Amino acid sequence: MNTIIQLYGKPVRVELSAGAERALAKRSTPLFVEVQLIFGCMIAKRVWFRDEANNDAVPVNSKLNVWFRPARYDKACSFDDIDGGAVASDYPMVAGRKSFVPDVVRIDYQAGKWVGDFTYSMDVFRAQGALLDQA
Repeated sequence: MNTIIQLYGKPVRVELSAGAERALAKRSTPLFVEVQLIFGCMIAKRVWFRDEANNDAVPVNSKLNVWFRPARYDKACSFDDIDGGAVASDYPMVAGRKSFVPDVVRIDYQAGKWVGDFTYSMDVFRAQGALLDQA
């Protein structure tokens, strides 16, 4: 399934694998997906899957909600720490979140686990370069 949602005024294509669709159909409660762009001692991407609701989440369908969060980890500067449960805080955005929202979010369900990724088109990187040149 592919569908388009709006995050901070930007269209985002959400792609669900067949496995993800089957797993969602079995759920009695919605799944919440946090798309996180991490700033700090490194730039990284993570997709977290949660059962807890989030007020910023946008419904994809009745079983799936997605939100975008630029984040930083004050007490973690390694992937092991971040993936091990370090607590994130919001990263203050000067240019506005819309500029950093991804173009595509992909969600799969493999071997009993949710898996996600997100990507940007080259147009986004060219626009970001223009913003940096103006700063």
